[in-house]
Amino acid sequence: MKKIFVKFMASALCATLLLTCLISCKKKNAEVSSPTVTPTPDVEIEKPLLPVDGAFLYRNGVSEYSILIRDDANDYETLAARELAQNLLASTGNSIAIVTRSQLKNENRVISLGHTYLWDKNVGKTLSRDDIIDSGYYITTVDHNVYISCPDNTTRSGVLHGVYDFLNDAVGYKFFAKDEIVYNRVKDIPLYKYEEKIVNPSFEMRQLRNADLRDDSLTVMRYRMVYPSETFGMVTWGHGQASQYIHPDHACTCGLTGCGRGITYQEHHPDWFSNYGTDKLQLCWTAGEELERVTAERFIEFFQQYPDAEFFMFGQEDNVSTCDCERCRTAMAEYAYNPAGLQVAFMNNVIERTSAWLEENEPGRQVKYVVYAYYGVEEAPVVVDASGKTVAYSDKVIPTDDLYIFYAPIGANFAFQIDSEKNASVYRNLKDWSVIADGQIIMYLYDINFRSYLVNFNNFGTAKGMYELCKELGVACMTSQAADSYTACFQEMRSYVESSLMWDLSLSYDDLVREFMDAYFKDASEYIYEYYSIIRDRYAYYQNFESPNSGSIYGEINNSTIWTQPVIEKIDENFDKALESIKKYETTDPDLYLKLKNRIMKERLTPIYIKLSTLSIYYSTEEIAQLRADFKYYVNLFKLSEIKEGSDFGELLD
Repeated sequence: MKKIFVKFMASALCATLLLTCLISCKKKNAEVSSPTVTPTPDVEIEKPLLPVDGAFLYRNGVSEYSILIRDDANDYETLAARELAQNLLASTGNSIAIVTRSQLKNENRVISLGHTYLWDKNVGKTLSRDDIIDSGYYITTVDHNVYISCPDNTTRSGVLHGVYDFLNDAVGYKFFAKDEIVYNRVKDIPLYKYEEKIVNPSFEMRQLRNADLRDDSLTVMRYRMVYPSETFGMVTWGHGQASQYIHPDHACTCGLTGCGRGITYQEHHPDWFSNYGTDKLQLCWTAGEELERVTAERFIEFFQQYPDAEFFMFGQEDNVSTCDCERCRTAMAEYAYNPAGLQVAFMNNVIERTSAWLEENEPGRQVKYVVYAYYGVEEAPVVVDASGKTVAYSDKVIPTDDLYIFYAPIGANFAFQIDSEKNASVYRNLKDWSVIADGQIIMYLYDINFRSYLVNFNNFGTAKGMYELCKELGVACMTSQAADSYTACFQEMRSYVESSLMWDLSLSYDDLVREFMDAYFKDASEYIYEYYSIIRDRYAYYQNFESPNSGSIYGEINNSTIWTQPVIEKIDENFDKALESIKKYETTDPDLYLKLKNRIMKERLTPIYIKLSTLSIYYSTEEIAQLRADFKYYVNLFKLSEIKEGSDFGELLD
């Protein structure tokens, strides 16, 4: 598991978001009006809402309304106002003003975002996180005003999410991809009656770890990906326990005799580090109070360095086993059961120290901590008691309320559900962690095969079921990792479908796929969907026989057993038909033609890659040359850099 996190600091996000918003405003007309607009008959807008006595938000393309935000609106609320205004402008052709209290002229024609003075005056309701989780929202219509708000002690991202739902109700707004935003062209928008509605997402925290989303905060927010603070503790990398906190090669600062004179931690405290391997980057969690104290001091340094952060990651090194010294073995038998129990007990002790510091120096600040359940610490420290009930091995291994468990089942087979026989250990581990950390589990799923970035991963049929089971077992955060570099393989579709399901698990995976394809591939949708169906059919058969590990992140899925030459030719026919279906736009709408052609060719990179890498014996020298030329052109066009984890395209681009 590589590069699970990026350094994502509060100040950096604020700067990025504000810059993005400013750029969005400057490029308003170009950005919002350029995406495809689907006419009203082609967009089904579910509106179980009644107008307010025939009142209108827009009438004949004109609005009397203003968007009200609080004077101290944060980045989410500011973006919400801009997204609302920009999309209403794009839909109706006329703008609506964004104002603060001193600028508001008519208190009876307002869309109020956040905890504004009008909220206090006309709604007067105190919103609580007991009812509305972070990124959830409350919406109501009072007289002729609409109010969208959320508890003050959240990120207030819920206001933004409420705006997106409001836009869907009003103008059929849908965000499919950064270059495919759909809404209706309308002149009249009724004012709908919202009856004090609370909307909570299926998961409080949601993230897609796709390469194309890492540096695009606006797209991330439009997909409604969010963690419970502007920074999910990205003050360290996910892999970096010792290297970020007590690095063996750094000068010791423990305060004991011999420190501060250039002596390294490894020299001064060799027993603080795992006795496994030569890198010594994993900590020994039974080293004692001095290690706990120094680790706590490092946390406190991070608290001061990142004052807006809420979550802090105490990661572990990648592919490094845990310490098995005699002290650790004794402690496991005494109170911890396994290495995961040692880590939890260690962090509980550290948190006791850091909490005391916070109470004294930053009273009221909410800080949460994260440790892995990954490579060596996947199993929860639980046992089955005499009555048959699963319980914590001891009180010491029950995570404190502010300690989260980041479960990353790297050995799972994602072609099968978590509760299938194929994933028995994964299911057991998740259930066991839920016993001692219910509501404090972060689930890390995978959406990629690390050996074949250009062959579709076999999890189309299982993603929703995995989400549902995780929800049942107390997972608070759902996150999924795709390739470390730009790739093909329906990446945009996966982003839309998976983000939609993380928000609302009542939705249908396949309905979302079809909806996306109709919007994104348009006339070619039927043929691209047929290609998608072929992929699923091939995997459905072979995953039980010749290729049972097709859902493993390291399974061999680029092979001639699954992708026979006749199958690839059938796939090619679909792509030929897809390209033929859009040919009419070549003269009538060249920009649309090029956009659709590039989208189709991006997906076609998969069969081209399979031909070049696996089935080349079936094609002539001339055909291979043309395939290479097409492959090279589109790989460069889409800025693809890796063919698998850590490897570029090599001779395929020669």
